[in-house]
Amino acid sequence: MKKRNCLKFRSPHRRLATRFYLLFLLVVSPCIPILFPTASFADDVTGTVQSNAVSADFDGRYIIHLSENPRVRSSDRPEPGYFDSLAIELFTQAGIYAEIVPQMPWKRQMELAEREAGHVIYPTTRSDDREDKFKWVGPVSRTIWNLYGFEDRNWSDTGFEDILESARIGTLMGSAREAYLRERGAKQIVIVPREELLLPMLLADRIDLIAIGGNVLRHYIDEIEQKDTGASVPKIDGAVSYRSCYLYIAVSGDVPDEDILRLQGQLDAFKRNGFFVKNRQTHGLSTNLDGSFLKAMLDLSNNGVRCIDLAGSDD
Repeated sequence: MKKRNCLKFRSPHRRLATRFYLLFLLVVSPCIPILFPTASFADDVTGTVQSNAVSADFDGRYIIHLSENPRVRSSDRPEPGYFDSLAIELFTQAGIYAEIVPQMPWKRQMELAEREAGHVIYPTTRSDDREDKFKWVGPVSRTIWNLYGFEDRNWSDTGFEDILESARIGTLMGSAREAYLRERGAKQIVIVPREELLLPMLLADRIDLIAIGGNVLRHYIDEIEQKDTGASVPKIDGAVSYRSCYLYIAVSGDVPDEDILRLQGQLDAFKRNGFFVKNRQTHGLSTNLDGSFLKAMLDLSNNGVRCIDLAGSDD
């Protein structure tokens, strides 16, 4: 089958350890709310979208949502371009045409995915509330969910249930972490539209703990400490590991099953022929084939594995 070029772009519409930097972030952020008390999102209890409406019929267009924003370097992921290059090459080698759009707030992507079929969003947790709204290709990564806070606050000595009861926990708006923490009964969830706002808020004592990926957090800490300001970040540690999840490429709506099968088959081929590991090497990520991460990723029997609860019953 002749492969079509999927690279078609279209154009849609980080605080130092001081409060000044936090204010700067809030002022220059896009015109969307930055901080919402939990009560403000009473109708958004699942962390994604609440309507039962079915996505519109698929019109044949796939739209890849890049996971980094090249125009806002401070919001880049710590593995710049890794997931994007993987997704783009996946569609290209599978011979499936896709448009490409720049990064946008996570919740906005999910809202679009509810209304329209064909949106390609990654890396995505395959949570219960999303399972039937998307078709899934993967896994493409795995993460351990931790709550991070200042080491001198001794949160690691506090039980998970007590943390849910008393701590102000910051997390990304519309994320699976938000949904899970709400489900577990967290009393004080503080949500933000972009992950890079979480560390500044922790430094400003606006929140006690942050629910974020460890590599992502390390990236934001390095950004602060590498600036020529003399700023440093107090020691932060993982207060508790509470969940392990495999991450997927999610495709919204009722897209053709044969396309999903082709994409999954191509991803499996990438894992067998070495491209999956080479792509990681290209982006400066670990290629240790004896490590638990790559062993899990290259084991095709893990296709379909979702999440394991580390602080309660497995799902």
